Amino acid sequence: MKSILPLVLPLLAACAPVQTAHTPRPDATPFTRYVALGDSITAGFQSGGLTAESQRAAYPHLLGERAGLDVPMPEVQAPGCPPPIGVTGEKNCALRQPGVISPVVAVPGAKVGDVLDSTDIQVTDPDPQLYDAALYRAILGPSTTQLDAALARQPLFATVWIGNNDVLLPTLRGRPDQATPLDRFRANYEILVDRLLTGGVKSLVLMTIPDVTRVPALIPVRQLRLLGVVDESCQGQEAYFGSVVVGRASKTAPLSCTSPETLTAEEYGQAQRIVEGYNTAIRAIAIERKIPVFDVTQVLDTLPGRPLIPTAAAPFGRSFSLDGIHPSNLAHQRFAQALALFFNAQFGTDLDVRP
Repeated sequence: MKSILPLVLPLLAACAPVQTAHTPRPDATPFTRYVALGDSITAGFQSGGLTAESQRAAYPHLLGERAGLDVPMPEVQAPGCPPPIGVTGEKNCALRQPGVISPVVAVPGAKVGDVLDSTDIQVTDPDPQLYDAALYRAILGPSTTQLDAALARQPLFATVWIGNNDVLLPTLRGRPDQATPLDRFRANYEILVDRLLTGGVKSLVLMTIPDVTRVPALIPVRQLRLLGVVDESCQGQEAYFGSVVVGRASKTAPLSCTSPETLTAEEYGQAQRIVEGYNTAIRAIAIERKIPVFDVTQVLDTLPGRPLIPTAAAPFGRSFSLDGIHPSNLAHQRFAQALALFFNAQFGTDLDVRP
């Protein structure tokens, strides 16, 4: 039987459907000079790390492929900057291709204000869990802001997905009150959008901020009780702890629901309202300038949910990477396809929308 396999397999492969290259309509708007601004999601951060493989799996790169564009990424050398969960080795932020000019200028950890002002040597009140000068230097080059890098590419098309970090980490720390105030968020976002428009961007898409309380990295106390890592103060409590806090808990040193790091039910709702406020501001800015808004929640709602029986390889299922915060390869593929459909509808482009 084994001797037949070498003969049969080529025949089966020949019978398999072949997906032909996509040819845009002659009358379609050319999709060219595209830049992507944002944070770790747009940069391709997964499983707590940034690698060349995860960068190439990011939605801006995949969107470019759907347009037939070469979208080089600022690929870092192995094992990563930093290495992802489960990968050993020292952090390495050196580029695989020094001097590469990437249209994807997103920097992990960036807030809205950082897009305007932060560089590898300049930052205001940096949070050590968000700001990494080495990442700024690798992705943007020396003394360059994300906005300046984007405008230097002379873009015609641009996507902006920024604002997640303005609320996510404070929520995971149980302190949504420390999120970026709404008035500052809106002021910075308006400056960003106006700078892009005056800088020559003709087709701009703003992307909403997802509900940060939906990330698997925000863990309900009821689950932590099963693991024995919370004390009796959590009995009957509807509360949550972020993975940044849970990581240091143990049965001998359990978490207390009297701790300020606890996200109470009231604070849970507060975090959701902050996101709603940010998204209302984004939509208002867009309406004033007649810019389309891409609702990321519509994509997130189509993704597979959490598994009933988690595995070590995919503890949060197929939609999230191992850190429970950043989307998986599958999610990035869905975002790229949905954005291709959106661009075609909004701007008359003819990007490949096949699954």
